[in-house]
Amino acid sequence: MTEISEQNLVERVERNVARVLAQNAELREANAGLAAENRRLEAQNAAQAAEIARLRGQLDQLLLRKSVTEVAGGVRAAKVRINRLLKDVDRCIALMNK
Repeated sequence: MTEISEQNLVERVERNVARVLAQNAELREANAGLAAENRRLEAQNAAQAAEIARLRGQLDQLLLRKSVTEVAGGVRAAKVRINRLLKDVDRCIALMNK
């Protein structure tokens, strides 16, 4: 090979190496940005999961209240029914203790 073509080959290799290094730096920067976005989304997901659990708990409480108050006769009838059920439970416990 001639000295000019060898020099030309070296220059092309150096340009390709510089291009690959520049792409590597860009990709590392993009990867860091995506990792940060991933952490943000995971934190957001965890916060939303906690909010869903909290809201489900509230819904369960509301449904329980609604079921108790919708018993025929309203709240008073519900209290009477609950007291009767508690007395039945107490009788069962007393029978089990004999």
